[in-house]
Amino acid sequence: MTDAQDRIERELTLLVRRTQRIHLRLPGVVRHVERSAYSILGRLHDDGPARLTTLATLFTLDVSTVSRQVQALRTEGLISRSADPGDRRATLISITEHGTEVLLGMRAARRALLRELTGEWPAVDRERFAELLERFNDGVADRLGGAPESLPQKGLIRE
Repeated sequence: MTDAQDRIERELTLLVRRTQRIHLRLPGVVRHVERSAYSILGRLHDDGPARLTTLATLFTLDVSTVSRQVQALRTEGLISRSADPGDRRATLISITEHGTEVLLGMRAARRALLRELTGEWPAVDRERFAELLERFNDGVADRLGGAPESLPQKGLIRE
């Protein structure tokens, strides 16, 4: 392994650990939402209602795992379930108004923290950092056959 690879491995390990700590230090309204639940809320907000199986496919998780997360979100009033108008046997999961408020609060808190952490960096460094993170995440998704970054317009979700 090269020196750069050693540094990347070490820094990624630190990043994962510190990201977990950052999540716990976000303002009180957002702390009760786990990171995995944050991802589900984000997808439902950005891409619209989805079936449980769609979310499981999207996040490459077992349906039972996503079902537990969805149930916890429903208990908190962050999502709701309704019959799929295209197939009354199926259920669509949607983000509620409260869920949207919580999600947007979390996004604002995270972005504020990122602005604080990188605020003194030159703009060109912030832009380059974003480009490299995107490139790295794309490479990980390609290597692992990762889930799509957003729900497609057709196929996985009801139109």
